[in-house]
Order: sequence, then C-alpha cells, then structure tokens
Amino acid sequence: MSKILLIDDEIMITSTLSTLIEMMLDYEVITFNNPKTLIESGILESGKIDLVISDFIMPYMNGLDLLSLIKEKQPHIVPILLTGYSDKESAIKSINDLGLYYYLEKPWDNHELIKVIQNGIEKGKLENELSQKLVVIEKKNQEISRLYDLLRRDFDKEMGNVLEFIVSLTNLVEAKDAYTDNHTRRVSDLALALGVRKSLSQEQLRYVEIGAMIHDIGKVSTPESILNKPGALTPEEFEIMKNHPEAGARIIRPISALQKPSEMVLSHHEKLDGSGYPNGLKADEISVETRIITISDIFDALYTDRPYRKGMPLEKALNILKSDAENGKLDQELVGFLLEMADSGELQKIYGE
Repeated sequence: MSKILLIDDEIMITSTLSTLIEMMLDYEVITFNNPKTLIESGILESGKIDLVISDFIMPYMNGLDLLSLIKEKQPHIVPILLTGYSDKESAIKSINDLGLYYYLEKPWDNHELIKVIQNGIEKGKLENELSQKLVVIEKKNQEISRLYDLLRRDFDKEMGNVLEFIVSLTNLVEAKDAYTDNHTRRVSDLALALGVRKSLSQEQLRYVEIGAMIHDIGKVSTPESILNKPGALTPEEFEIMKNHPEAGARIIRPISALQKPSEMVLSHHEKLDGSGYPNGLKADEISVETRIITISDIFDALYTDRPYRKGMPLEKALNILKSDAENGKLDQELVGFLLEMADSGELQKIYGE
C-alpha cells in the first residue's frame, strides 16, 4: 500500500485531507501538525514514504525547508506543497529549486487534489521501477558505459540527452526480453570486428556499434508473450514480431544525431535479394553498415540459445550463412570475413570460448 505523509499546522486540514484521501484512495495517510514533531518522530528514517503534502507557512520551519529536509532522507519521495495565494510565487520557484512535483492553492478542489495525488504516486512508482532497472542494466551491460564514452567524445551536448534516451529504451526492452541484453552486446562486438575487417572508417564503426546496440529497440512494442514464447511463433505472431524494425526506427528517427543508426534499425532484416522485411530492399539499397549488423544478428541468433531452442553448433550456423550468401541473400565478402574469424579463433573469443 502506498504511504502518504501529510503536514499542516491546522488540525482541521490534516483531518479533512486524510479522511478524503483514505475514502477516495487505498493509501495509508500519516499526519503531523508540527514539523518539529515530524522530524523528532523518526518516521522519515523508518521506512519508505511515497508522497508528501506539506503546508507552506508553519511554526518552527516553513514548508520549503521541510520538504528539502524530507527529500534528503527520502530521495524518491514525491513532494506537493499547499500554499495560499500570496505564496504562489515562492511555490513556482521551488518547482526547479526543490524538484517540487506540484503545488496546490488553498482552498483546493477535492477532485483536482485526488487526481494530483494519484498521478504523483504513479510517477513515483514509474521512476522507482526505472531506477531499479537501470541499476540492473548498469551491472549487466558494459556496452552502456562504452557507448557513453563513445558519444561523449564525438557528439555535442545534445548527445548526453540521446544517451539517456537510449538507456531508458534499452532498459524497457531488456525488462521485457531477457535474451536481448546479451544478444545486443554480442552483436555489437561481432559487428565491430567485421567492420574492422571491412576497413570501415572510425565514423562508420561508431555508427555500426550504436546501430548494433539499438537494432532491437523496437521490441519494446512487441508483447512479452511473443518475445519470451518457449516454442516457435505462429504465422500471426511472426507478423507481429516483424513490426519491430519499423517501431524501432520510429523511436530513433526523431533524434537528428541518430539518423544513420535509425536506418540500420529499420533495415537490419532486409536481404540483398529483396526477400527481407519490412521494405524488401535489394542490393545497393542496403548499406554496408546494415549488412554487417544483419549478418552479426543472424549468426548470434543461430549460434546462441533462444527461448524456444538450443543454439546450433558453430559449423552448422556458419554453413547456413554461407548458403544464404551463395544464394544472394547476404553479402558474400562479409560472410567470408566471418568464416575467416572462425578459422582464426577470433569469432570464438567474442563468445568467450
């Protein structure tokens, strides 16, 4: 059950608000009528509080100072300030200075108050879930920090926001598809190795790495029941799965710095003979960077375990790619590089063998 802290020096207000909240919402409400009593109670140290509503003008400490202190002890709490009309300017200023979620003027509208509380609780839950997932992502995926360093060197200030966006989206996909996190790392490493053998420029290699890391970002729109299905997909389910390249491109395309990677995201399931999807591109319509990601993606999908089958032996996986290259579906030169990497042992090292 969500927990709400309510502080106002007027007992009538805390009584009225707590009764309203408990009647309208299934939340626990804890009330105080003096900031000093709250601080000395130890409740701020004894457990997580989801949302706090504080009056502005109170004895001992004003609402802004109190909320600041509460935020120090409960960093994830959602703060709401009750103000009079004369305090409105200070409340607006505190939105930036304190990270205030919302301020309500007295007298408040009950319907508005309940809606603000509901939205605030939901916001806190989403932020908490995202925070927890980001911790997991940072521990599991070294490519996140590698991408951060890559972008920090070569992109302008805007790219800082781009990274946060990519991390957030990657977090959502990985939360749905346990296979995706290791898959993206391996595809990225393999694509870079193929790009080096192809003598791509540093700029091309940078885009290949980014494109490989986010090539499956569109799976955020794919139902988990399909992503994690233990058996083969039905034709209807496969048609839904085939939407993820377009979904991913729609997510990435608005970011100007990621225009080239967005093309790779859109086209990483295209084939040179036009048999791929979503647009049936052929030959030179598919960039070399995309061809590299496609081959890396296919090999990893064949060679590693999937939710519905075990990975294939190395020779069998390579033979499938070799056959596709001979039949005009994949780039023969790039598949040749992959075979050379297998002969030299470089490919096996990428997979920790």
